[in-house]
Amino acid sequence: MKITPYTRMVFYHETDHMNIVNHSNYIHMTEEARVDFMGKIGVGYEAMEKQGVMLPVLGVTCRYLRSLHFGEHFSVYSYITKYNSFKLELKYEIFCRESGEKCAISTSSHCFTNTSIKPIRICDKYPEMDTFFQLATEVSY
Repeated sequence: MKITPYTRMVFYHETDHMNIVNHSNYIHMTEEARVDFMGKIGVGYEAMEKQGVMLPVLGVTCRYLRSLHFGEHFSVYSYITKYNSFKLELKYEIFCRESGEKCAISTSSHCFTNTSIKPIRICDKYPEMDTFFQLATEVSY
C-alpha cells in the first residue's frame, strides 16, 4: 500500500519567543498525522467510531533531533510497528521539508475498545477493519 506523508506548515502559535516549536506540539503533530494516516489506509476515525470502535492512547514517546521553526514545512511519515487486532503501535518520523533533516522520532501505542472503553479484538467483530490494519503494516511512501 503506497500513501503520502502528512504535511503542513508550522503555525506561529506552536512556537515560543524564539520561533522554535514547543516540545509538546510534536505530539499534536503526530496525532494529526495518525488521523490522516488512518484515513489514507481506509480506516478513518469517524467511520471506526460510528461502528462503536474506539482507539484510546496508552502511551507516547518523542525523541527530539532538530528544532522546527515558524514558517517551515514538515512531513510526518507514519508506520504501524505492531498490530495484533487488540493493540496498535505506530512510529512517526518528522522531517523538515526545506532542509530534509529528521526533526523527531515519536511513537504511540493504542488499544481497541468499545464505546464503554472495554478492550476488544477487532478481528472478531470487524474483520474488514482488521484486514485494513494488516495491509497497512506494509505501507510505503
